[in-house]
Amino acid sequence: MFVADKRCIMNQRRRIFFAIFGGYHLIILFFTFYIGSKNIDFGVLAKLYSKISLLKYGAILGVVLFLIDLVWNWIETKNAEKEQEALRLENNTLKAKVYDFQQAAKPVVTETPSPDSKKSL
Repeated sequence: MFVADKRCIMNQRRRIFFAIFGGYHLIILFFTFYIGSKNIDFGVLAKLYSKISLLKYGAILGVVLFLIDLVWNWIETKNAEKEQEALRLENNTLKAKVYDFQQAAKPVVTETPSPDSKKSL
């Protein structure tokens, strides 16, 4: 059950992170289109081969960004579970208080057996 509240809206840090993450993927996409269009020219591919270390660093950056997102999501999930548990406990406490107030409002009925009922047994 997911309740629409302020947790649904991404905070500013999360938006900045996803802007960087999205920009990274767009750069990789354009790079692959560029390489795909230049596949006939061997000179361009030879120049790119000399800069293969940059591609490695870019791949490492993508993995790091992905891991950051996984950890961030895991932390948010744990915090949401803790908050949900706290709300559940508060709800149960309030239910118990309402029940106690209802029981206090009811008149106490004590039935005492009549003296005649003991003699008949």
